[in-house]
Amino acid sequence: MQQPSQRQMQIPPQMETDIELQLKASRDVAMAMAAKAKLLLRELKTVKADLAFAKERCAQLEEENKILRENRERGDNPEDDDLIRLQLETLLAEKARLAHENSVYARENRFLREVVEYHQLTMQDVVYLDEGTEEVTEVYPIKVVSNSHTVSTPSPPLPTESSVDSGLRVTREISARPVPPPGLLELS
Repeated sequence: MQQPSQRQMQIPPQMETDIELQLKASRDVAMAMAAKAKLLLRELKTVKADLAFAKERCAQLEEENKILRENRERGDNPEDDDLIRLQLETLLAEKARLAHENSVYARENRFLREVVEYHQLTMQDVVYLDEGTEEVTEVYPIKVVSNSHTVSTPSPPLPTESSVDSGLRVTREISARPVPPPGLLELS
């Protein structure tokens, strides 16, 4: 029973506070991402329901089209050509709408995956502590807004793999809302 208390005594209070802050920040981001994932899942279910309805409607229109074509082959009602044309136009319009909607969701999905990947990479770079250093790293930089201009802390460039592997202290400041990589800004 005394071993856990001895372990707690070995960790300096400042380092323990830093670790708790980092864990809280990570937990907050994870909870936000989970909420967004839940929202997207709900939206995906809605889109799937819309797709099922569209497929059902397309099957119905195809069946009507088949009946009309059979009637035409038998020589019945040549004025049904307009109805067939209208049904085909309806099918094509629905197909185009679904294709556009699918591309929008695919783009949004790709964007969200890249945001998650970016977040995972930045969380790996939040703080690398050197053995002897007990420095506090600012996880959420504060932006001061005045009437004339905005002052914010610039973020340093991403560390290379060699700097991470060398065991040197690397710090990375992360804003409350992660900024996506430059290539993602074009999608918005």
